[in-house]
Amino acid sequence: MKFVKKTLLTGSWFLVCLIILHLSGFEVLAAENAGDWRPTFDLAMRWVNFLILAFLLIKFSRAPIKKFFDVKKQDIADEIGTLEAEKEEMLRQIDESKQQLENSRNRLADLKKRIIAEGEKNRQMIINAAEQESKIMLASARQKISSRIVEARQELKSELVDAAITLAAKLLPEKITAADNQKFIDAFMSSASSK
Repeated sequence: MKFVKKTLLTGSWFLVCLIILHLSGFEVLAAENAGDWRPTFDLAMRWVNFLILAFLLIKFSRAPIKKFFDVKKQDIADEIGTLEAEKEEMLRQIDESKQQLENSRNRLADLKKRIIAEGEKNRQMIINAAEQESKIMLASARQKISSRIVEARQELKSELVDAAITLAAKLLPEKITAADNQKFIDAFMSSASSK
């Protein structure tokens, strides 16, 4: 690569020098009163100089220029190959990203379904637990009510018995005679002796 650049640089300088000499020298060498043959001679010499210059350029710079263009062609081909490989890699990464995005969407949809199903299951469990608890509370309340009713009945009976005893205690002394009293004592004694 350095050789090609150095050769091109040298060839370019050589070409520039020859062109400058060619363009600047034809007026200097021409005489003012040369006659009719001089313009034709000058024109012929210009063409000869141009042909010599073209021959030298072609002979000495054709191979370096060809090498330069071959190297440039290879560099460009390598760069295009590299860019194509990068393009393919980018396309592959884009495809992978699209696939990952699709997989993420599918996982998200599945997760959403599972969360909804789990929520429904938990809701049903809570409803069932609440129903069970309400049944237990109702049974407990019924049992308490039944117990309170039984207690209230016994309390009422006790109060009725007490009231009856109190009433009997008031009314019996007036109604019971000494003979009735003796009968009660005998009945109590006989029941006590039999035990």
